Amino acid sequence: MRLIDLHVDWLLQYSGEATVFDPAWCAQVPQRLGQVEGYLQDTTVAVLSCYRSADDWSHHADPWRALADLVTRYEAEFSGRLLQGPEDLKRWSEEPESLCWGVLGVEGFDAVIRTASDLDRLPQLFERGVRLFQPVYTSSSALGGSSADGDDRGITELGKSFLDVLAGLSRLGARPVFDLAHLNPKACGEALAWFEADSDRAQRVIPVYSHGAPVHEGFARPRAITSENVRRLRALGGFIGFSVGPPFFHSPGQLKAALESVAAHAFDGQPGFQGIAIGTDFLGVDRTLPELGNMEKVVGWIAATFEQETAGALVSGNGKTLLKRMLGRDDPSKVT
Repeated sequence: MRLIDLHVDWLLQYSGEATVFDPAWCAQVPQRLGQVEGYLQDTTVAVLSCYRSADDWSHHADPWRALADLVTRYEAEFSGRLLQGPEDLKRWSEEPESLCWGVLGVEGFDAVIRTASDLDRLPQLFERGVRLFQPVYTSSSALGGSSADGDDRGITELGKSFLDVLAGLSRLGARPVFDLAHLNPKACGEALAWFEADSDRAQRVIPVYSHGAPVHEGFARPRAITSENVRRLRALGGFIGFSVGPPFFHSPGQLKAALESVAAHAFDGQPGFQGIAIGTDFLGVDRTLPELGNMEKVVGWIAATFEQETAGALVSGNGKTLLKRMLGRDDPSKVT
């Protein structure tokens, strides 16, 4: 089995190259490179994060150009292997042994969306192939409250307009994903309320929590989603990706218990492991568990821990369902 990964900061491994990032702002990344050893062979699709640190963003006079540079680098590295629509999904399904394919995502619009006029750029990103939109990363966001300590804001009016613009993009064929990661509980709840207010919205924009964990003992706030918001997300048919180690989990047993606790909440009316996947956040975390230190180990642990059908769903089955909803809306029957 090969994993569908809902979140990886793949380009961070090139932080030593000044043409992509200033290496001074990614000094810790070289210590993490072992976490992506064999990644392209053990992963079949990854959601590729366009990410810069706050310091990095602050040194770009034109943040939209800086974002476009990240997209350009992914286009070059995953040439012919970026999934944007039904035909790409079909080609991927016909090449199961090829190197990892990718879906473009933006991790945080803090630096690029400051006023309502900036929202006019979102259709251009979508047309270029960006499919996942994570609105907030830090407390500097104009779109809503982040998981940073002391940031207790909800979704702002600009953040609600952001959602409205995403809803309009689905007319172009594929559907955008709204990523709840890094929102604080209040902002996350208010974003979910936007979906709950109109049943059509979750058909036009897919709600996802791409990486992180539910709240658990000793880790109540940062980048965690509350049990109540998990329940609401799953009731909407939204997907959740689990990170696989610190700072979220300190043993494989903790991870297993958390996966089972989320499965107890009905997914679009159905109990079980539907809608649950993995978002490793490899390269975005300082350390991993020895048992789950790279993608091969993650897949092996899932296969050894869960019965065959559940393991297949967690590794790739649920991720494929998300891809079909995201990319194959016009004619999903074309993809087997």
